[in-house]
Amino acid sequence: MIVCFRFWRRILITSGLIFLLLFMACGNLSAQPLRRKALFLGNSYTSVNNLPALVAALAHYSGDSLYFDSYTPGGYTLGWRPTAHAADTTSLGRIAQPGWDFVILQEQSQTPAIPILRDSCMIPASGILYDSVKSANPCSRVLLYLTWGRRFGGIQCFVPNYCSQNFTGFNQMQDSLTRAYRMDADSLSAWIAPVGESWRLVINSTGMVLHDADDSHPNLKGSYLAACVFYDVIFGKASHGNPFLAGLAPDTATLLQQAADSVTFGYAAQWNLNNDLPHAAFSATVSTDTLFTQNQSTGAGSWLWDFGDGQTSAWFSPMHVYPACGTYNVKLKACNSCFCDSVTGQEVIVTVGIKKIRQEVNPIQLMGPDDSGYAWFRNFQGNGSLFLYSVTGEIAGIFPVLSGQTHLSGKVKGIHLWLLTGQDSKSIARGKLVR
Repeated sequence: MIVCFRFWRRILITSGLIFLLLFMACGNLSAQPLRRKALFLGNSYTSVNNLPALVAALAHYSGDSLYFDSYTPGGYTLGWRPTAHAADTTSLGRIAQPGWDFVILQEQSQTPAIPILRDSCMIPASGILYDSVKSANPCSRVLLYLTWGRRFGGIQCFVPNYCSQNFTGFNQMQDSLTRAYRMDADSLSAWIAPVGESWRLVINSTGMVLHDADDSHPNLKGSYLAACVFYDVIFGKASHGNPFLAGLAPDTATLLQQAADSVTFGYAAQWNLNNDLPHAAFSATVSTDTLFTQNQSTGAGSWLWDFGDGQTSAWFSPMHVYPACGTYNVKLKACNSCFCDSVTGQEVIVTVGIKKIRQEVNPIQLMGPDDSGYAWFRNFQGNGSLFLYSVTGEIAGIFPVLSGQTHLSGKVKGIHLWLLTGQDSKSIARGKLVR
């Protein structure tokens, strides 16, 4: 009988347990220091050499701060009872504490490489823990700790009768572990800290020994490499050049830093990094004094435009009329319920002020539309485009103008602002349409 969690997703979160929040005082602050709060749940692979403290030291020496807590009893798993974080009141109580930026989940070292335990214990338990994290702190990120294979591979039996294939060596076991963690992360849209793959890069390229004497646990080099990966992921900054060496030779520490950066940032999409961030993007065109925007953002539900003249808009793709000639920087901030992204577009050069345009084009008037939607311009018989906007600047429609005439097809109701442009896209006239 497999004594572990099946595919249910909701459990009660036990709260009220008191934990000791360990931290390092922040000194030598950079211009833009970052502060993160992380909870590490795992076992001896996390506790050996005090991995969380190594990550905090890297942050400290970079001018950042990591406030952390950890719960890492030896031999613990995510889902195999009775040593399961997903059923442990201490684990669940700490998850329920407020303010975690990251909750790190580390499975027992062999379980992901044993398919029956991967599918019936690891992945269901990760789902339970993920739901617990999101229930307590909806904007917390769940970060899976991708561990490393045994030094010489072999048959892995977590308990009798639940064994892996006979791995030919480190690389074949690492393949199995990486596959399992990616399956798990993809099912949850969780992030991955690719420690095991960073180990693979160092071992295969240099022959450096990262395992301890038991060929399983990490030595100090292995833990330092893991810490560099976690620093990269949690803070989004490269480890290379960090002055904290953990007592290692400078050349060794530098090599490990570079390996962590290469695997983490070089393959970020494989580890789902930043998959929950919105992406702000837009294009814009300007016609004399009028800006036309095209919002190309993804993963966002709210937007804030800054037109560079003191005016803003929360519409998706607004139009904006500038009050005077000049050069303006347009910015867009796109947000989801937890995170935001910002982008500054190209400079907008306004060559004609609105007063001058009004003086030149006042005689042109939009007549109609009649009941059939037919509209025409007085004092304009040329070709161009008619842009209709809501009173708050949101575009409502674009209609071709031929020989001073257009057809609105009954699409326009209420009060709208209109802008007439010529075939060269330059503004000709504007006004108010009431229908």
